[in-house]
Amino acid sequence: MAHPLSLQHMIPEVLKEFGLDKKARSYSVITGWAETVGDRIANATTAEKLDKGILTVRVKNPVWRYELTMQKTAILEKIALEFGPGLVRDIVWKI
Repeated sequence: MAHPLSLQHMIPEVLKEFGLDKKARSYSVITGWAETVGDRIANATTAEKLDKGILTVRVKNPVWRYELTMQKTAILEKIALEFGPGLVRDIVWKI
C-alpha cells in the first residue's frame, strides 16, 4: 500500500503535469518581491508583471530608478537564488 503524499509534495507535481509550474514560479516572483528585495526597496517599488523573462517593476521616482539600476545585478542574483536561475533575465524599471 502506498503512503499518502502531503499537499506540499503533490501541488508541484500536479502543476508540472499540467504545464503550469513555470507560470506558478513566475507568479511567485511577483508575490514574493517584497521578501526578495527587503522592506526598503519594497516600499518604493511594485513588481507588476513577468513576461518572457523580463520583470517589470514600478518605482516611485527617477532617483529610485537610478539607484535600482545600480543594484540590478544583485537583485537578479537574489531572484535566481530564490526562484531558480533563468526565470528572470532582466528587470525594467518604470515610473
